[in-house]
Amino acid sequence: MKNELLAKRYTEGLAAALPDDAEYRSVFGEVGEFLGILEGHERLQALLLRPFVSSTKKAEIVEEILGRHQYKDKTRRFLMLLIEHRRLSLLPEIVRTLPSRWKELHGIRTFEVLSVVPLSDGQKKRLEAELSRLENGPVSCSYAQDPAIVGGLFIRKGNRVYDVSVKGGIERMKETIGERVPQHGD
Repeated sequence: MKNELLAKRYTEGLAAALPDDAEYRSVFGEVGEFLGILEGHERLQALLLRPFVSSTKKAEIVEEILGRHQYKDKTRRFLMLLIEHRRLSLLPEIVRTLPSRWKELHGIRTFEVLSVVPLSDGQKKRLEAELSRLENGPVSCSYAQDPAIVGGLFIRKGNRVYDVSVKGGIERMKETIGERVPQHGD
């Protein structure tokens, strides 16, 4: 839980420091690339995440890696901040949540949409238009397939869920039936 809160703070700080779409795309790409480098080298990852290695030594290693790439100054400063505060382990969560946080800061609501089959471009367009109408503003949707929902849609925005799937309907029906069935002694 503590790491989630820390990751959220760093994500919010980075998102707030990216004023426009061009800079967001650039820095997000570079941070993601660095994470790929880190995850692609087990020894490097172990060394940079090991608590017994000094922050100074870790900073030297990261500076050497950054020196091989032409990363923006903002990317470099952010990665060095994570190293300095021994928070590099938060990077995967930061990369995962940065797109939705950046969009939210710029007034774009983000939704996760699950369906049993891929939605057509027309279906996506109609869904996004309806969500935009309901939210009174621009929306962004990420789409994925989940055969467990059987049919319909499962839509999530943060903690809010719109479950219009067959599976969700069956679950609601079970709850309703369970409430109406008299128990022994009733």
